[in-house]
Amino acid sequence: MSIKEDFFKYIGDEQSFARYQRSYKLILLKYLFELIDSEGKAREIDIARRFKKFYEDRKSRGLHPDVNVDPRIQNIDTSTINQVIAVIRENPLRAISSNGFIQRENINGEEYYSFNPELLKELTEKDKQELSELIDKKIKLYFERIDSRENNMGSGDLFKKQLEEFMNNYLRARTSEVFARHPLGYLIRNEIPKKISDLPFIDTNIFKVHGSCGQGNWAVVPWVAILNKNITTTTQVGVYIVYLFSDDMKRLYLTLNQGCTKLRQELGSRKAIEKMQNVSKSVRNAIKNTYFNADNNLTIGNEFYEQGCIYYKEYLANSIPEDAVLFDDLRKMVEIYNTYYDLFIQNERGTEQMDENEDNQIQENEQEAENQNRGASNQVSIIEEFNVKDEIQRICEYIRSKGFSYDDETIINFYLSLKSKPFVILAGTSGTGKSKLVKLFAEAIGATSDNGRFKLIPVRPDWSDSTDLLGYRDLHGKFHPGSLLSFIKEASEHTDLPYFLCLDEMNLARVEYYFSEILSIMETRTWEGDRIITDRLFSKEFFGNDEEAALQYLNLHIPENLYIVGTVNMDETTFPFSKKVLDRANTIEFSHVDLDFLIEDTEQPPVLTLHNSFLKSEFIVLQDCKMFEDTILTSVSILKDINKVLLEANQQFGYRIRDEVCFYMVNNQNYDLLPFNKAMDYEILQKILPRIQGSSMPIKRLLIELFKICINNKEQNFSPDNAEVNEEMFKYINNNPSIPYMKSALKIASMMRRFEEDGFTSYWM
Repeated sequence: MSIKEDFFKYIGDEQSFARYQRSYKLILLKYLFELIDSEGKAREIDIARRFKKFYEDRKSRGLHPDVNVDPRIQNIDTSTINQVIAVIRENPLRAISSNGFIQRENINGEEYYSFNPELLKELTEKDKQELSELIDKKIKLYFERIDSRENNMGSGDLFKKQLEEFMNNYLRARTSEVFARHPLGYLIRNEIPKKISDLPFIDTNIFKVHGSCGQGNWAVVPWVAILNKNITTTTQVGVYIVYLFSDDMKRLYLTLNQGCTKLRQELGSRKAIEKMQNVSKSVRNAIKNTYFNADNNLTIGNEFYEQGCIYYKEYLANSIPEDAVLFDDLRKMVEIYNTYYDLFIQNERGTEQMDENEDNQIQENEQEAENQNRGASNQVSIIEEFNVKDEIQRICEYIRSKGFSYDDETIINFYLSLKSKPFVILAGTSGTGKSKLVKLFAEAIGATSDNGRFKLIPVRPDWSDSTDLLGYRDLHGKFHPGSLLSFIKEASEHTDLPYFLCLDEMNLARVEYYFSEILSIMETRTWEGDRIITDRLFSKEFFGNDEEAALQYLNLHIPENLYIVGTVNMDETTFPFSKKVLDRANTIEFSHVDLDFLIEDTEQPPVLTLHNSFLKSEFIVLQDCKMFEDTILTSVSILKDINKVLLEANQQFGYRIRDEVCFYMVNNQNYDLLPFNKAMDYEILQKILPRIQGSSMPIKRLLIELFKICINNKEQNFSPDNAEVNEEMFKYINNNPSIPYMKSALKIASMMRRFEEDGFTSYWM
């Protein structure tokens, strides 16, 4: 394929937006084609001025510059031309040039953008005209999708138009467009729920409105749910109202439906459906209704939605009614939902109408579950369909119900760290709940010591090699497995379930002595189909003549469902970590403890056995997540600035840290968990700062320059010759509460204080 064919393929057809999470690439190409001279070159400053004016014009007309837009473009009317040039260089220019189609060059001291000479040679004038027209059409269609909702704001029947827009565009998006930052995701997660929440009969003190079109990938059946918070706060359990879009987008159903996730966990799929059918029968008998359908003849494309439905009304895609009808239907359904609450939740007599036999069945199954053998995962109903954001919220609530007050961001950060790399270090003073966090997090998703999927191994100070963990041969040549080996073997036999290993007080012995083999093998992770495999843990020679042991353990790898968390107490009795260890983990610091304890009872959310896909790494090399180009390029640009600072003190990092930071950032974007700056703040704090230590003046200068990056103010003057720089840093933080990377800035200020007081500093206080 010629470079011209590659370029046309890269641009894509008029309807395709698979490469365009935002509009920047299209706008850059538009003005490059408009401004190039006969040699295929255009001045950077000219392109940047038109780029800036394009977004200024949109904003002056009261339109959003773009979706999930860079702050410099969001505030385009106050951004300088140099800031706009920085956006272009960091995002669209880097993306297109990385594919070899355009380049930046300096000619006589002035910056130019130009086409690849080989591409320019192949492009005819007709090709250029065709490409220019194609790009204009794509820009028009791109912004029509965004602006259609804005244009409709002042017109009637907005809710109808929102639903129609979603149904008309969802199939194409699901089959050919990037999930992350898609306008349809914003529509169903934000705009449609807001429209419903604003209705006078939806009291947001009582009702929670939540929409979803997937958890990192497009859902087959998207939905918008209205939940009475006194009944349930999650779509996985209880009765709630939900709009369900059919898998072919030809039908929309307003339903009173049931969450099946907990039931499937307790009873299995078949009995869960039986239970839901019995609940439906009880509700239909108790609440007389002649307006909505009271059968299960829906065509959605999901058996559990269809069989769990109590009442419903169907709308065809080509005949969605006006807002007045839609809202009246919803009001009637809310009245039924309120009656359900009065009869079955609040009123004990109503509750007694539920089928007692089914309640007994649940109790019998719970007792049966308690008697299951350890590790018998084939007897557990595994939840394969879930919403990551909802699950993390459930985990937070579960941990709170146990009396521990970790803030939600800590749990989100822990999840993202495990998702990005299955090795995490929790560091801090003794008694801050590090081991408890691991145990409770594992419990919430179904992994306990009772079922053999959570194992805590206290590290001993005398460990000098891996024999205690992996095993050894005695003087007679017989192999004795270590405390970790049987756990790895069991995890390898049940890869659909996550297994947690907690190495308690990990640095009582030198980690490099007893754990280096596992760390090294972990770095051999690669894809084999959709499985992640590593090199084998042992060579054949390791077992000598013990053929029985070789038969059991020779082919063992580190399984894709094993998550290793080390807890660390940093004091004078422990060993420091080498960069080999730190580079391979996210190091989460526990330095703050909330000692408050709420006396009142906190309802415990259900424990659900989640499939390993909840935590399984989705990316091993950067190429795996190339579809998240914007996020990667923005993250790498920040990391390059940081590495330039680190290089001056010989503290720079390599590709491993770059890739793992990008994995964290992409996972965060994919599941819409934290704002970009907050996520990057955690990664600077956890992947960059733990490596920094020393007593030289280059270390002090390094800390100053890193602080300037964290506060986004490179002009701020902190003199290395000043003996009280830390006080100036803390003063700046106190006077500027909107610092982009606040946690990292605070840590750097603390490290600077130690440097100035002790003449030496490190992350580990």
